[in-house]
Amino acid sequence: MASACPGTVGTNRTLLCPFDLQMLPVDRMLNFEIVDDPIYEGVELQVFDDPAHGTGMIVLLKRRQDGRLDIYRQPGLTLDPELAQVGGELGAWVEADIDPALFDISNDGVDVDVRFADLAGRVVQVCIDDRNGRRRHRGTLLAPVGSVIDRPVSLPLFVMGGCDLVRRGSRVFQVRIDDHAITTGRLPGAWLHRRRLVKYTADPTVVVVNRAHDGPIGTASTQVLGGVEVAPSALGIAGLRAGNGGHTANLGLEPALPDLTSLAPGESVRGVWRLGVDDDPAIVGGTWNARRSGDHVDLVLDVTRGWRPSGLPLLMAAVTRIAPVFRNWPTTYRWTATVTLGNEPALRSRWERKGDRRDQSYRRLTA
Repeated sequence: MASACPGTVGTNRTLLCPFDLQMLPVDRMLNFEIVDDPIYEGVELQVFDDPAHGTGMIVLLKRRQDGRLDIYRQPGLTLDPELAQVGGELGAWVEADIDPALFDISNDGVDVDVRFADLAGRVVQVCIDDRNGRRRHRGTLLAPVGSVIDRPVSLPLFVMGGCDLVRRGSRVFQVRIDDHAITTGRLPGAWLHRRRLVKYTADPTVVVVNRAHDGPIGTASTQVLGGVEVAPSALGIAGLRAGNGGHTANLGLEPALPDLTSLAPGESVRGVWRLGVDDDPAIVGGTWNARRSGDHVDLVLDVTRGWRPSGLPLLMAAVTRIAPVFRNWPTTYRWTATVTLGNEPALRSRWERKGDRRDQSYRRLTA
């Protein structure tokens, strides 16, 4: 994961950087909603395979009562629990014996065989095999994980490259909790599209923008170093970069955010920003502004441009049109921060959800 703000500018002063951009290298993922279990309303499997975090699986169980995520991880994985819970607030963080822990994705489908016990001793089993020898046409989907978080601590973007839905008529499809068969969410028109509402991705990218912070503020270098791109004049921050697992993310600011210490009392500056991932130059975007009052600078990063999908398979394209939450949920996010200047500059930042109404189009579609 990249930390975006190390370094110094010049010989006797620093360029403060209030932003950060990080990527979590998930190797593959599968998730689904649960309709009829009294304890859990969703399951997600994530597999990691990289030098920094190790090789293994975690299982996320979303509680029905409070929406928190209980995360069960195989021994040997080195993970930050705050980044592992991109989709919501953390409940339990448990090392568990997940055996078997099979999760393979091939050109013709997915093969999953997972079993473990939760903290209450309930056995969770996910067995799916929908391979049929036919090559699948997959797309890239921005998962609406952030749409269900009321108290976000970041802007979480889960880009599901190589995304597909499990086929109905699978050779094996068994989801059981405490030896009871579980009903998963479903899309209307199953007789036509022959898909289950079980999503999997062979090439996920997790981008985390501006984690909430309360403490010392980072600085940036005159060169592109540690993920920070400084404007050619060395008087501002033009953008941030992060890379992991063969993917890259770029947060661009136009114009560059100026040196905050150079702002005159009462001076305001504003601009636009966009976040690109790999070949998509703008997954999301919006506006930014900064205003100095005495020894404080107040900043706002507002998300005003949602995801605009293109090139999706027919079913995914239809779902993202019928359920606009896929495209619009990022525009309900706003980041605010205060930078305190002085000998030991500090940053205090937070995210908020704008408005008090949540888009229920996906929930209505899949109930």
